This record gives sequence, structure tokens and C-alpha cells, in this order.
Amino acid sequence: MHVNPIEERIPQPVVLPSHAILVLNRVLVTDEVIAAALRERRGTRTLRENAVFHYPQVPPEVRNRMAAINLPIFFNPSFNGPEPLREFSPVPGTVVANDYVVQEVIGEGAFSAAYRVVSRHHNSAACMKIVRNDRDYFETGMSEVRVHTLVHQHDFVHRRYLVRMIDCFYMREHIIIITELLNSSVCVHYMHLDTQGPARRSEYYNAATIGALCAQMLDALKFLDSIGIAHCDVKSSNICIADSDTRQFKLIDLGSATLRHDVHPSYLQSRWNRAPEVMLGLDWCPKVDVWSLGCVAVEVVLGYSPFQFQSCELVLAAQISMCGPLSEWMIDENSLAHMLLAPTGVAYEIDPPNVEPPGTYLLRSAPNSSLAAVLAARVNTENFGDLSGFTSFVTELLTLDPTHRPSAVDAIQHEWIAPYHRILPAVAQPDVEPAEEQLCD
Repeated sequence: MHVNPIEERIPQPVVLPSHAILVLNRVLVTDEVIAAALRERRGTRTLRENAVFHYPQVPPEVRNRMAAINLPIFFNPSFNGPEPLREFSPVPGTVVANDYVVQEVIGEGAFSAAYRVVSRHHNSAACMKIVRNDRDYFETGMSEVRVHTLVHQHDFVHRRYLVRMIDCFYMREHIIIITELLNSSVCVHYMHLDTQGPARRSEYYNAATIGALCAQMLDALKFLDSIGIAHCDVKSSNICIADSDTRQFKLIDLGSATLRHDVHPSYLQSRWNRAPEVMLGLDWCPKVDVWSLGCVAVEVVLGYSPFQFQSCELVLAAQISMCGPLSEWMIDENSLAHMLLAPTGVAYEIDPPNVEPPGTYLLRSAPNSSLAAVLAARVNTENFGDLSGFTSFVTELLTLDPTHRPSAVDAIQHEWIAPYHRILPAVAQPDVEPAEEQLCD
């Protein structure tokens, strides 16, 4: 693995790439009776307030299993009690856990902040993730530690394309996770390339690079699925470059990962990459990650997310427009159809922001809005390469009906991706051995 100081420190974009609503037509419902019926059908509650939870059947032998993780606690032995300050935001030069010297902030989010640190014991750089001091975030941090430990138990030599946890501990009332240091995310990288000229992104993220990226991510998803884990947050900002020269990538951020016997909610995944079955409140499986990977592949090729819209109604309508239609059972058996779909199966919205006049709008497909048509119109095949094979591949990944969508095991056998799967390079091994972890039944 090669951490390139230039690629590691590519500045975060100040704005996201934008695109017009190319695949949708808003049609105002002028019939007052129909409009009123749809308004009543929608109701006033949000999708989050109406979240649906699916509870898997758990066999008794599974329910009664127990495992253990050793989580060190660092504290000042001269004091006992809560910290005087709720947040822990170390400045450069701060030594954390008697080892990690903070160099700089490399990213911040709603749940955590990430820092570049150097281990004094190993003289090597790493990434330190400090989870926010909040009960819900604490539980998320503990979930991430547990998933990392499960991954390590089944892949202790780190041959999969998943970020490697080096250490974890509790300090200053925060869960802190130390992982290997990687280069910028794919999202930041391709947006940076776009600033360097109209062809820079397509020159690097051509068919060969996208093939390598997808093969590696499918390998990671196949492995996670095999041990009963769905990542649930596959997106371009959660795939980092391990080595840009050899086209090696790693999937990061296991904080949203869901295990096979966990409760499956209808409110998860980033909205632009959210699988339709999740949005519709249907039960789901690790194929939701295959859908998200398809979104990432198309995003990097186009330079923007194909479903980059501000509401779930618009996202679902765009999914139907580009990849549809929905299967009848997905309309009939879901719990949230009344909030997203008219009785005819067409997506609709009520009083969309910044749209005049306010009212009820049907969201119909625009001409030439299929996934194949959009790719054919917007991808330069001279730079990209085999667009036909790529289109066939992502069309399978972006199958609306999860019963027909391939699993990661099946998707990696597609004829377009198979050559890149067969030549997957071995992931370079880091110099620092991981902290000893214990997980035993």
C-alpha cells in the first residue's frame, strides 16, 4: 500500500457536483379531487417517523451465543468522574493513549471526526476516528468495533479490500478507533480530477479502473455477506484509494453495518445510494450493497450521482425512470407505498420546495431517461473503453427487484467484470501488526 501525501491531502470539495433533473418530468395534478386524495394518502408524517422495522427469526442457539472484546480504558488515575468538557477535539501535537500524536484533522461528520496521527511506538501514520460523546453515537462506535473484530477474526491476514482496524479504546468518554491511513476517497479524488480539465476524470476512471474498483468492492461485499454482514453505507466517500498507481481501493466505515440477525430498518443507507426495497419499507438483505455499488460505479463515470436528488420521492422516481418499472409485489407488499407511490405505481410529491405553484406533482419518466440512454449520451467511449459491457454490468447491479438482482457472489462473475476479478492484486500488507483482539464463542 502506498500513501501518497498529495493524494492523501486533496482538499474536500466545497460544493457537490450538480446536474439538472434530466430523467424526470414533474406533472402538476390539476384535478382537485385526485390531488386532494393524493395529499390525504401522503399524510403529514415523514418517512423517518414511519420507519418500518423487520425482525429476523433468531434460532435459540444463535440467541444464546456470547463473545468478548477487550476494550482498553485510558483515564487519569488522579480523577474519577465525567470529563469537564463533553467533546474531545485534540489539537496538533496532542498525545492520545500515550502513543498517537495528532497531526491534523482529515475529516469531520455528524457521528465522528477523523485525525491523521503518528504512532510513537511504531513510527507510522494512522487514522484516528473519535466518535461523538453521545449515547446513540457511542452505541454506533461500539457496533463498529464489534464488526471490525468480526472481520479480523475471519480475515486475520487482511487479504480483503476492507480498511484495517489497528487499535481501539475508550478515552475522555469517547470511543476511539485507530485504522490504517489511506489516501483520499474516490468521491474527493474524482471531483478533484474534474477541476484539472474536462478529460482528467475519464482518463483515470476508465473501464479498467472502474473494473478494478468494482471487482475489489464486490470481493469485499462477498466476504462480508459470507460472515453475515451487510455494510449498508457503500458510497464513493466510503471507498478510499489504497494505491492509485496499481488501482487498489478499500471500503471504509463499518459504523452502519448490520448483521444477519439484527433488526432491519427502512431508514438506512445514504439517500442517493439507498436501495428501492429499503425505501419502500420491504425486508432486505446484503443485496442492498450491490445496488449501492452500482450507484457508485455510475456516479464515477458520469461525474455525479445518478440519483442525486433532495427527497426520497425524487430518488425513487429517478430509480424507476432509469431502471424501472417496479415489480408488482414491491408495490403491493410494502408498507410505505402510500407515501411514495400513487395507486397507479407512479411516484408523486406534495408541495416540493422551490417549485411553483405548490401542489401535487406526478413524477413521470422523461424521454431517453433509461440508464443505457443516459450513459450512451454522456460517456466518452474514446476515453472510457468498453461502455457496452459496463452498461450491461451496472444494469444488473441496478435491478430494482432484489429477487432478480445478483448477489455479490453472482455479480463478480459477470462477463464484463470477470477479467478484473481474475487479476485482483494482493492487497499490500501494512508494516504495523494489528493490536491483539479477542473474540471467542
